[in-house]
Amino acid sequence: MARTLQAIGGTMPIVCGTDFSERARSAIDVAVALAPRLEAAEVWLVHVLDPTTGSLDLEAQRALEAAARRRLADEVARVAARLGDTGVRVSHAIVVGPTSDALHGFAEEKKARLVVVASQGHSASFIYRIGGTSERLAESSRSPVLVVRDESPFAAWANGDRPLRVLLAVDWSRSCDAAIRWVKQLRASSPVDVVVGYVYASGLRGDGPDRYGLPGRHPLVERDPEAEAFLVRDLKARVGDLGGRGEVGFRLQLGLGRLGDHLLELAEVERVDLIVMGTHHRRGLARLSSVAAVTLHHSRTSVAIVPVPESELLAPQEVPSIRRVLIATDLSPLSNFSIPFGYALLGERGGEVHLLHVRGKETSATSEPDLVAQLRSLVPVRGVPVNVVTRVEVVAHGRPAAAITQAAERLGVDAVCVASHGRGGLKRAVLGSVAEAVMRESRRPVFVIRPLPA
Repeated sequence: MARTLQAIGGTMPIVCGTDFSERARSAIDVAVALAPRLEAAEVWLVHVLDPTTGSLDLEAQRALEAAARRRLADEVARVAARLGDTGVRVSHAIVVGPTSDALHGFAEEKKARLVVVASQGHSASFIYRIGGTSERLAESSRSPVLVVRDESPFAAWANGDRPLRVLLAVDWSRSCDAAIRWVKQLRASSPVDVVVGYVYASGLRGDGPDRYGLPGRHPLVERDPEAEAFLVRDLKARVGDLGGRGEVGFRLQLGLGRLGDHLLELAEVERVDLIVMGTHHRRGLARLSSVAAVTLHHSRTSVAIVPVPESELLAPQEVPSIRRVLIATDLSPLSNFSIPFGYALLGERGGEVHLLHVRGKETSATSEPDLVAQLRSLVPVRGVPVNVVTRVEVVAHGRPAAAITQAAERLGVDAVCVASHGRGGLKRAVLGSVAEAVMRESRRPVFVIRPLPA
């Protein structure tokens, strides 16, 4: 546990670690540029003394601490002059302990809005990847961590010379939600051009044509423009309105190896100043292959790692809006029972309902027009608001669950509604469960309706 030698408080400050090097001074300047834009009332300059100083005699310890205080005081005076009349205070502290642990503990104590550290440079060493200070800090910190590798873009941005250019790395997990909000906050104060970047793979488990039920016209190693158009649509919905000032673009990268390597390639091509991404906070050897760890270790660009607050992981803060619902039915009485519930998900807000029936690829005794007419006849006659549009579709597929999940992705629905036949035991093992397979394969919320007993 780190031992704090000096601490005088602020609320939700920016904490910046310094070893008095030129790299650290650049990190401090970036912290100063960000403080008013992130509405931080205080910037803390923190110097960490190695715990081995405890083996020195008392006089040597005091001399070492006094020298560190003098250098910190000089930095405080320099920073205060730069902050001017912004209203942001600057304070300093000395802590003792392993560097990453000490900074992490101090940031936790202060409930830091952001932790800023300088990069220690690049290394191909496997051992360095396990032990890098900034990487260990980003792995454990509950506050966003910014690793500064080049101060000049932030200085130009702070001076109003040009927008900051940011690569916002996104995926379909909750880990990047906080990163999206962090970029919104940056754009609210000063112009920030954002490149929303996504690395995807093709194939059965990827984001290529199969995800949307499209015919595979291209090899797995080639990009599919039609599938990418759907992906961009979904990414726009994922990110939402970033607000503020600056341009927003979307860039896709077909990946065949580590996602982190492709993300870095995208950052180089787009010539960004900063990569912003979330983190799964993986531990142990698992983090060596994580996207955040690879990006932090190899990037020549500054990187911000923004974790989702623990309170938000336990209790989501926003109520989602459901405006598009896919209802799948096999036209049996039990399956049709789910249809009114699918409409109920829209409430009075209105929206779209897509009624879907999946028939086998073999020739059916019922023609497709007759199946479409049967689907239309299942629309509830009462309780459906006039602002709800119903669309029907019949598709031929050998696997109903796959057809349902593909249609949900292709249509971009907010939720899927299916009925469970409630099979159990041997019958379930032999026939399988479409509802269960949809729940397992779908990336979208799935509502499973259990019919009332006869």
